[in-house]
Amino acid sequence: MTTTIILALSTSLLFGVGDFLGGVATRRDSAFAVTGTSHLFAIVLMAGAVLLLPAAHPTTADLLWGALSGLAGVIGVISLFGALGVGRMGIVAPVSAALSAALPAVFDFATGTTLSPVTIAGILLALAAIVIVSIAPDEQLHEPAHEYRPRRALALAILSGVGFSGAFIALSFTAAESGLTPILSARVVSIVVAVVLALRFGRGFPVDRTALAPTLGAGLTDVLANITMLTAIRLGPLAIASVLGSLFPVVVVTLARIFLGERLHVWQKIGVGIAVAAVLLSALP
Repeated sequence: MTTTIILALSTSLLFGVGDFLGGVATRRDSAFAVTGTSHLFAIVLMAGAVLLLPAAHPTTADLLWGALSGLAGVIGVISLFGALGVGRMGIVAPVSAALSAALPAVFDFATGTTLSPVTIAGILLALAAIVIVSIAPDEQLHEPAHEYRPRRALALAILSGVGFSGAFIALSFTAAESGLTPILSARVVSIVVAVVLALRFGRGFPVDRTALAPTLGAGLTDVLANITMLTAIRLGPLAIASVLGSLFPVVVVTLARIFLGERLHVWQKIGVGIAVAAVLLSALP
């Protein structure tokens, strides 16, 4: 259990840094182009990791679950990057995290895992955080330096949480003997989807030079975070891994405050605090 907790918290740190970088990049180019470019870089790194590690023995089912995880995950990433590009990072990240923590925990419970009253309370708090974060008036979400679209950002943040939940749940069905191949399978699917969307709806592919550095940084952290998350899911209960792996808003909020000078309305501060409390409560025995 201790190893699962450490790996899941490492996942939160890596996802937080990656999401911040992805959010910065999507303020310079489309979410489709950023996702496609970052995942293209990620698959190169992931292929290298698969070759360097001991031989894996995936089944067709492992690869299909990985592909499904990739489809759900790319929906989550595109939605999250899009939300970070038009909304406050300190609001978007907690909403996405609350859902990506709560839904896998509910799935775990529905499939036979017993959840304590404290964990259930954490799930309910996560849902409450979404409501509280969403009630701030629009004028409190505007800064002259950047055009914010709070309602669109909230909708995309919710969609991203659902997408990440699906990715986590799909990975939980893969066998340990498959190694990292399910993630490689996931990245193949995510790249195809992201590139097609970038060419169809974005401003082109790959990203503009001004967005390249943060995009590549997001790709690197994505690889590392997926490795730690997959290992955490396999070692411990899905509910614990998904919840502690969803603490990334703390990192995003901190980085956004330090580097972007973002300020939150009082209700957003309360909502962020509740979201963080929710993921912590959900992980308690």
